[in-house]
Amino acid sequence: MEKIKLTKKRKEIVDIMNFSSIDDILRYYPYRYDHYQNDCLKMELHDQKVSISGKISSIVLVEKLSHKAMKTSFYITNKTQSVKIIMFNHFANTRFLFEGANIVVIGKYNYFKNEIVVSNFFMGTLDNEEEFIPVYSLPTAIKDQTYRKFVLYVYEYACNNNLLIDTIPDDLIKKYKLISLKEALYAIHHPNSDENLHQAKRYLKYEEFLNFCILGNLKRKSIQVNKSKRAKKINYPLVRNFINSLPFTLTDDQKQAVKEICNDIEGKHHMSRLLQGDVGSGKTIVSFIALLANYSSFYQGALMAPTDILARQHYQSILSFFKNMNIKIALLVSDMPSKEKKEVIEQLKDGDIDIIIGTHALIQPNVVFNNLGLAIIDEQHRFGVKQRIALKEKGEGIDILYMSATPIPRTLASTLYLDMDVSTIQCYPYINRQVTTYYFKENSIKKASLFIEQYLLSRQKVYVVCPSIEEEASNLVNVYEITTSWEKKIKNAKVGLLHGKLSNDEKQTIMTKFVNGEINVLVSTTVIEVGINVFDANMMVIYNAERFGLAQIHQLRGRIARDGKAGYCYLLSNSDDEEVNSRLSFIATCNDGFKISEYDLKRRGAGDLLGIQQSGKSPFYIANLIDDFNILKAASNDASFIFANEEKYESIINTNKKVLEKAMTYID
Repeated sequence: MEKIKLTKKRKEIVDIMNFSSIDDILRYYPYRYDHYQNDCLKMELHDQKVSISGKISSIVLVEKLSHKAMKTSFYITNKTQSVKIIMFNHFANTRFLFEGANIVVIGKYNYFKNEIVVSNFFMGTLDNEEEFIPVYSLPTAIKDQTYRKFVLYVYEYACNNNLLIDTIPDDLIKKYKLISLKEALYAIHHPNSDENLHQAKRYLKYEEFLNFCILGNLKRKSIQVNKSKRAKKINYPLVRNFINSLPFTLTDDQKQAVKEICNDIEGKHHMSRLLQGDVGSGKTIVSFIALLANYSSFYQGALMAPTDILARQHYQSILSFFKNMNIKIALLVSDMPSKEKKEVIEQLKDGDIDIIIGTHALIQPNVVFNNLGLAIIDEQHRFGVKQRIALKEKGEGIDILYMSATPIPRTLASTLYLDMDVSTIQCYPYINRQVTTYYFKENSIKKASLFIEQYLLSRQKVYVVCPSIEEEASNLVNVYEITTSWEKKIKNAKVGLLHGKLSNDEKQTIMTKFVNGEINVLVSTTVIEVGINVFDANMMVIYNAERFGLAQIHQLRGRIARDGKAGYCYLLSNSDDEEVNSRLSFIATCNDGFKISEYDLKRRGAGDLLGIQQSGKSPFYIANLIDDFNILKAASNDASFIFANEEKYESIINTNKKVLEKAMTYID
């Protein structure tokens, strides 16, 4: 951290908050503001949040409700009005409350009782007609007022030592009529009006997006400079014949994706492309065509999947598609007999394997490729940065294709993934998937049990998903508990159990029984999230649904209705949380992965959804990818302009270069 004198108390704040720089402190923004003003209390404000200042005009009554709870009440009066104030559990503050003291309160107003139930307050008067008090997300060990004073102290130190220098070029500040960085940082922590706060956010959001876009351009440039490759020549007649032999016709989106990938494979620079599409949109066959195109140019190809089940399914699937071709295909997963694994590794090194399908086993140090030309990473967000880099380093200047079933709108993706090209599959192939989702606000399947029993009688199968293998907490169901429950309570249920702690042989046995109909109810953890295709399993029950992200629920739901028949999904939850109710109600009415991703981006930010958190902190502290997309688009265009005029903007480019060099270990 920069040299700044800190008292013992301030040092404690730095340690508790894990700050490492002045910038960390000043960029830790309030999550909301309490807006204090002297509201004129009237009937229209009943049951609304109001604020008022005045003097305590009565004796302060303290009533003990229990050994942990207390109620404080008194009246405050100003020039125009008097109102009763109710506070709960402000133990430490009662000593400041006495008749004649000045106070400013905020809380919910009851017109008929002429009282305010306080949510926050401070002792003193309003310096202005209105005041915005920042509220930070802080641990209980740090008091709000103490923290606000600490931030102001750090801000003044940064100003006095000339540490707050605009990274936005002057001509862009003028173009958008932005305030300065100093003004923006002061206003975000101490706004004096709505407009003042708005201008601070405009600056800081644009600054975040511009720096992000410049970094993306630098990253793409460094890849192109350092990762040029030998030219490849695709055997297009071979690829076309394979596509024409398929038992289905590729959609227009799939054809476009294949064209873009083939152009990249034959290009001068190595491919860095994201293939995104909703669950069941047909990404896998596109990836197989990419492997075939790469093979036809005399290079080895690899496809890495996050789970053993998915890797094995891809392996069986590609064997089926390429059965009439003389292509040597192998599987490499951790849970293989040592002798078999050793043989595969030797054949791979000698060039006797053309395409390898595997899991993390592909990136082990003893795995050496003879001539790797294309690496495909399926469900890329489920791999860590180091794992993705490790696969890249198995060849020199290899082409990389990332696949994701957590799609975002095409215009947003092309702007956000500046270091990648993006191919998007928007429409479903072959069939029209229809899944009806029901959300029950209880962790019980009683309401649907009769329908489930009739469903099982029709020789259909059911997935039952639980959040845990064993009992982790009293309010969570687990696979053993549910297996027993379904065997007892659901007629016609032949229940099988699947979870991550089983050996691969045990998993394979259970899945085979499920496919063959020896089991018609599969109780499982999220090991079935990707890569499971059982075409007569068109019902799913998800217990403790609040424990799963929306993208994860959508992935799980993607296991059903894959044959065009109607699918049914039941979301069960005992949670009383309003936010949980809101998001589960949303996904119950939405089957569009793009809209679900938009909702998640808006609600949770970019980190979890896009895997950014795996490479450090999310780059967006204050900006929102959906709400502020127009700002992102402008910043993206400005970043391109900056690189088209490098000499003029050398300073800002060099500043970001230092950031990139520092972060390259965490970026792939």
